[in-house]
Amino acid sequence: MPVSRRGFLTAASVGVGAAVASTVGGPVAGANPFDTGSLGVAQDLLRSVSTGSGMIQPNGPLGYVGVTFPSVEEIAGRIRFAFPDGSVGDWLPLEAMDTAPDSGSAAAAELVSAPEGAVGYEVDAPQGSRATAFDDGRGAPRNYSLGSTGLLGLPIIPRAAWGAGDVSGNGWGAPQFFPAQAITIHHTATPAGPDRAASVRAIYNYHANTLGWGDIGYHLIIDPEGRIYQGRGGTVGGTPVFQFPPVGGIAPPVVTGGHTAGVNNGNIGISLLGDFTGAPPTAAAVGATINCVRALTGATGINPRGGIIYRNPQGGATRPMPAVSGHRDWGGTACPGNAFYPQMQFIRDIASQGWIPTGVSSAAFGS
Repeated sequence: MPVSRRGFLTAASVGVGAAVASTVGGPVAGANPFDTGSLGVAQDLLRSVSTGSGMIQPNGPLGYVGVTFPSVEEIAGRIRFAFPDGSVGDWLPLEAMDTAPDSGSAAAAELVSAPEGAVGYEVDAPQGSRATAFDDGRGAPRNYSLGSTGLLGLPIIPRAAWGAGDVSGNGWGAPQFFPAQAITIHHTATPAGPDRAASVRAIYNYHANTLGWGDIGYHLIIDPEGRIYQGRGGTVGGTPVFQFPPVGGIAPPVVTGGHTAGVNNGNIGISLLGDFTGAPPTAAAVGATINCVRALTGATGINPRGGIIYRNPQGGATRPMPAVSGHRDWGGTACPGNAFYPQMQFIRDIASQGWIPTGVSSAAFGS
């Protein structure tokens, strides 16, 4: 990457959802588009002002920063954070994002979690790059009930409860549905903030709006307490994962997500909220993952300990794979982290205990 192409992002190149600052030193224009009803206005996308020298100071709690690049050939850069006492932290590398739909994604970095107490950030990246800041719930605590909806005996927090936006009419196109073939397990690669729902919203906002995917890439997200959140939408009546609710043990087609590039059709994506590069997820999160795998494989007839020949229904490409895999099994990534990936076989083995093939009712699965 030529040196002349690098530059520090200023307010004129910092994005807030679809809004971009029009003047250096002035606030970003544009209303927050996420009025979630029962949650009130979720202040996840933060307006930004320039503090000079490329340092950007959001006007609210700083949780995560996402950076997009002009092209895939220019995915390179670094970020550092400022603190109230005027000190500035070390530069941190921006890592290329490995979660993706099959097509149509902006070149981007993984979300970066701001250190506790950070009040500003500076990005050194190729010219034309843009940064977006997100709240992860470090501000005043919110009091709300997430509630849950049942799917195969799983208590899943619906999209409306955690504050997902309306994906209808977003230009992404009609959702696609294909029979389930595989389950892929991820980590979000960024720590969970204190308000777990706000962390899920931040990922949703980054995927759906900043990156232009139209929706969050994962079908299900699991937080450190073992709560399960509905991810991808677009289904009939808002049913998690499937096109419509399973009836009589017959699993309908799966809505196509955007979590494992090139092999998303018929591939159910479960992501644990956190970065498990150096430390594993909580026992509660692993237990919820096992419950999800057991319920989904029982309903779809996928053997959690088996192998498959995955066939992409669009194009026909095939490859042998574990039926339940970590993202890295598909190649090109360290996801779901070095401290979590060794548990994949444990998850398969425990999920297979009590595994029941297609043909039984969802009542057979305990919550």
